[in-house]
Amino acid sequence: MDAIILYEKLNGEINLISLIKNIKEINNEINIFFILENQNFELENLLKSENIKNIFYNDEIDINNFIKRLKNVKVNNEEKLEEEIKILKNIINKKDEELLKYQNLNQNENKEFSKKKKVIAIIGDESSGKSLIISNLKNILKDRKKIEISNFEFQEININKIDEIERIDNIIYKFIFVFEINYEKIKSNKKNIDRIILNGNINLKKVNIIFNKINKYSINKNIAKNIFKEFNIIGKINLNNYCDYLINKSNNYKKENKKLIKQYIKIISKINME
Repeated sequence: MDAIILYEKLNGEINLISLIKNIKEINNEINIFFILENQNFELENLLKSENIKNIFYNDEIDINNFIKRLKNVKVNNEEKLEEEIKILKNIINKKDEELLKYQNLNQNENKEFSKKKKVIAIIGDESSGKSLIISNLKNILKDRKKIEISNFEFQEININKIDEIERIDNIIYKFIFVFEINYEKIKSNKKNIDRIILNGNINLKKVNIIFNKINKYSINKNIAKNIFKEFNIIGKINLNNYCDYLINKSNNYKKENKKLIKQYIKIISKINME
């Protein structure tokens, strides 16, 4: 009877459960020994559902116990097996070292990048108006020519992508959350930002909020400010047919753009971009 040893951090994009299914299609009698990097009950349960009984944790492997289990799969050369296990552990440790080296390199690159540019993350749900706000900020700043726009980098992020928000915290100059404040949105917006802050995903001092698409159905602005009172409210943008700076400019809507610029200048001054 054959045996195979799999490690959770295999190179490549293949799904581990799919890999196990493929192996079993080729040889359903094979014994699979699976090494988990850390405790992972969800993955462990999935492995057990595939009838994987030999599950170990990388930092808790008892080589004698490991050998004993493999001997039951009719492996005769114990000395050779022990040597192979040691090699496997060395490979695992080497991979961990490479991963740590890559992470440190990536962090250093991010720090160097942040020295050159002030990175501003615009965060909100799919319909919050993030893209338009970024476009307006860039083009109003460019036309005013009071600052060098190349000194700033804007990143648009969906509020549900917590991992991405957390990953870039160390290089971000400002986080700007774009929230609609109608009855349907305000509860979910407050819940999302509280979850991000309470989980320690980002630095609270970097957090700013823009109330966007304000219309007659929006909650009173003073009530909304009270709901988000622990955060820095840097702007309130009204919903109308002239919210796009570039379209207004191309159509020579000077009066409409003057009102829009006034709203954005307040935002720009509050995030210290000038």
